[in-house]
Parts: sequence; structure tokens; C-alpha cells
Amino acid sequence: MEPELVSVEIDEYEDMVVAGSAPIPVYEIHVPVENREGDASEYMADLLEKYGISSSTTKYGDRPTIYMVPMELKWGDDIKCYDPVAVEIGLCRRRSTVYTEELQSYKSCCVRQLISQRSLLVHCFETMKCLYPKIQASYSKRFAVGDEMNVARTMLLDGCFILHRLLKYARFAGKREANCSEGRMKRASSSMVHPDDTDDLTQVVGRCCVWQLVTRDLLLLENQIPFFVLLELFGLLKNDQRQDTLVKGSLMLFRSLCPQMLRRTVSVSAIVPSGVHHLLHLFYLLVGFEPTGENEGHDPRRQVDVLPSKLPQWIPGAKELEEAGIRFRKRKNAKTFLDIKFDFQSGVLEIPPLQLYDYSDALFRNLIAFEQTYPGTRFDISTYSVFMNCLINTPEDMRILHLRGILVNMMNGKQDASHFFNRICSQVHFPSKNYLVKLMGEVSKYKDSRRHKWRAALVRDYFSNPWVAISVVAAVLLLGMTVVQTFFTVYPYFKPRN
Repeated sequence: MEPELVSVEIDEYEDMVVAGSAPIPVYEIHVPVENREGDASEYMADLLEKYGISSSTTKYGDRPTIYMVPMELKWGDDIKCYDPVAVEIGLCRRRSTVYTEELQSYKSCCVRQLISQRSLLVHCFETMKCLYPKIQASYSKRFAVGDEMNVARTMLLDGCFILHRLLKYARFAGKREANCSEGRMKRASSSMVHPDDTDDLTQVVGRCCVWQLVTRDLLLLENQIPFFVLLELFGLLKNDQRQDTLVKGSLMLFRSLCPQMLRRTVSVSAIVPSGVHHLLHLFYLLVGFEPTGENEGHDPRRQVDVLPSKLPQWIPGAKELEEAGIRFRKRKNAKTFLDIKFDFQSGVLEIPPLQLYDYSDALFRNLIAFEQTYPGTRFDISTYSVFMNCLINTPEDMRILHLRGILVNMMNGKQDASHFFNRICSQVHFPSKNYLVKLMGEVSKYKDSRRHKWRAALVRDYFSNPWVAISVVAAVLLLGMTVVQTFFTVYPYFKPRN
């Protein structure tokens, strides 16, 4: 007698909205009843392997933390946004450039500056070898991890290079805080030396043309090493500083590249270094909404209590919204550039300002790729990008937001800022319930209101120009005077005097 078969559906994905992709398949696995009494986890692992479904659970964690960028996100020239230009970090190696060759030798200089004793160098290398299984588990299976010796050498060189950068910026941040506390920040800021001005490599390639590229490369998804490698090396150096020094240095380093993308106020103590996966993950934590308690103020991410049938998936462009009576305004003193607000009573949509640079494309793409690959993220960057993509459909939409001070185009002339969000949102998954879903619903409801449309048309056609407004007022007065004159002319015929 054949064993009874039980159908088990495996669907690891939540309800997702997919921009231009095929439906996600649902796998059906038949499990013999006789094996349900045995080791279920072992049996399911065998079945997953048989059906080609990779199980990412390891003894070092539930899942890898460093992934390859999904192939559907790489189209044409977009692949350049995921490749390093100046420095290669981690296990993903590509074609060398002039900068990568110079910085590869510069990594050895960083090792010598941080580790002066040979015995300590040997100890650090042996520690990296001991961490090999954990390092291997941190990378997804698409990476060619390599043997233990090469991985240990790579982690030591890249780890010391990143530590050298972070400690240098941490010292710079400490000096700024000291000057600020003494009340002489303005006088000292002009005399303070930037961390990269005194660097040896600056004399060779120049600070302006390489260090921004280095920071940009440190925030690429595939160009990462596990953060625990940095913490381990930091501890082996017998540094008397606390582990949050690395977080402070990272914050200062990120501010030198994109200050507007970071939260306005950042509590370094709220970030646990041991919970950080890599530098891009740390940047993601510093960019998004700050975690709040259950009763600690207003958290826009909680605006998701909407019926699925009422979820708006699209809103029109900025020009069409303006014609419907919605006014755009730059939001000042927002905690993060993601914190968008809409007042339904006044019809004002407040959006924090954002400057777009040449490297903004790479930053947004890699943040989105991180959200697409790592489970547990809230997809806030993806949701924001899709929302802005809805607002900007034409150069006229971009011009409206630019005139309101919301988006400032700092990119070179070859790049069209009006297509910025359209390019980065291709093939992007985002949840149907997100932190902007309630706001999008209110915007759609306001736009569809006839009363708001009529009022907007009246203001646009008759009160947009002061001379037109004066003409309208004069015409109304003239019409009123004509009516009064007609009344007193006709009235005596109906009510003659005695």
C-alpha cells in the first residue's frame, strides 16, 4: 500500500506588488505520512534540495547577510551602478582600474599603520582563518567564496582599510564635537583639516577625484565584508575606544557624501554594532525612520491599516495634482527625507528636500537592492522611490518640484533628473501595505473631489495673476453696479409713488 500524500504549499513571499514581473511560482511538495513522525526539519531540507529550493539556514544565523544584486535589476548601463570604481571590497572581484590597483597597494599601508607588531599581525590573520566558516555563511551561495587562506587575507586587508577610514573620521568627529562644546565651532571649522587632506594617497591621486568614489564604493551591495570582521579586528588592536566609535566614524563618513539622506538627528547609542551586518546595512539604518516605542510619538510606518481592496497603487504626476488643487511645499525640519506629510484639509503635500548628485543613482539602487534581497526590511526606500516616480512623469513635473525646493538637480548635463526615479524603479518589488499607503489614499481622494477641482480651476483661471484678479474684481463690481442701477430703474414702474 502506497503511503498517503499530503500537499504542502511553500510560499515564502508576502503579498507583493511587482512592477513588470511574472507571477511568483508556488511550489507544491508531497510529503509521505510515514515520515512525519521522524526528523521533519531534516526531511524538509532534503526535499528542498531535491526541488532546487535553497535553504539558507546555517548554524551561524538564519540567513546570509551579503547578497548578489538580482539580475532583473541589472539592465544595460545600469549594471555600472553596482560595480566599484575606485576600490574592491570583499569577495566579488571585477576588472581592475587605475584606482583599484593603487588602492589595493594602499590597503597594505593601512595594515602597517594599524598593526605594527608581527606577532599581532599573525594573530589577526589566524583569527580571520578561524572566522572562515562564519564569513562563508555570511555570503549568499552565488558568491565564489574561495579557500580559507585567500578569504583570510582578503578580510585582513579590506578590514584594515575600512577600519583606517572609519577611525580617521571618528577622530575628526571627536574634534568637531570638542570644538562645538567649547563654543568655538565657527572659528575652528575653517582651520580644521579634513581627514583626507593629510592622507598619503591624497598626494598621489587627489582627494576630490578618489575619496568620494571610495565612499560610494563602500556602499555597494556586492562590495561588502561582514561587520563582525571589523569588530573583531577592532578588538584585536586593543583599542581603548568603544565599539560605537565605528558607528560614529561611519556616520561622519556618510555625511561627507550625502548629508541630506541621513536622519536629521541620529542617536549612535541606539545602534548596536553587533547587530549591523555590513556598511550598507548601517547606512540603511541611518537613513530610515528611527525605531520608536509603542507610545513614542508618531511613526509614519504605522499608516498601513487600510483594506486591501482600497489600497491605491498609483497617483498622478505633480502637474495633474496641482491642477486638482494639491499644493506642493518643501517640508522643513523633517527627521528624514522619507517623512512625507499630506494635510487633507488644506491640500498641502509636504516633501522633505533632496539633492540629486551623480552618485545618487548608485546609492538608491543599492539601497533598493538591499531591500529586495534581505528579508525583514520595510521597503521604505523602495516605497519612497515608487512614490516619487509616480509624481515625476514629465520634465514639467520635475520643474514643479524643483521650483518648490523639493528636488535639486546637481547631476551633470547628460543625465535627465526627470527620469531618475523611473530608471531606478524598474522591476522593483514593494509591499502593497507600506508606510505611504494611507497618504496615497488621501491624495487620490482629494484629487477625485469635484469641489477641490472647481476651486482649483477658479484659482488657476482667475486668480493666478494679480492683473487678472483685478479684472475679475472690477468686472464683478461693474456687474453689481449694473444690477443695482437696473433695479432702481425698473422698481418705480411696479411701485409708483402716491
